[in-house]
Amino acid sequence: MTIREPRGAWTRVRRVAGALTPETIEQIARRVAELLSHKRSTHPDADGSAACLVDADQLATRLGVTRAWVYEHASELGAITLGDGPRPRLRFDPEIAAQALQARRRYTKAVESRETYDGLGAGRPRRRRAPVPLLPVHEPKSRRIRSASRFAFHRRNRY
Repeated sequence: MTIREPRGAWTRVRRVAGALTPETIEQIARRVAELLSHKRSTHPDADGSAACLVDADQLATRLGVTRAWVYEHASELGAITLGDGPRPRLRFDPEIAAQALQARRRYTKAVESRETYDGLGAGRPRRRRAPVPLLPVHEPKSRRIRSASRFAFHRRNRY
């Protein structure tokens, strides 16, 4: 009968840890430090070196809009939800929200310039042609609603 070595996660860890030399451990430590420093440089902490997340009230103050407007346009402004309840907290990256607001303003100006006046006079909107011919619309003839008693009287005395 042969004695089998126990098979488990800890057994494998012990076997690998026993095979690690000090040089290998040093290489692993240097690589981990390199990865952490790279991560810090690409994703700085919220200590002022990078934009931190702000709530709706702070964002409304920065953008010059109302808090209600920020909540109404939260998805457009790149809202980040904190939590998964029925009313999760919202946080915003001010830079992303400012870019979204600028894009919205540019879009609104472009739409307004297309829909504005065509030189016919102030306050006179431009008419658009329909892509297909339309049937003319006539005003309906006015119909008076008669009470039931009057209607019966007129029916009897029609001829």
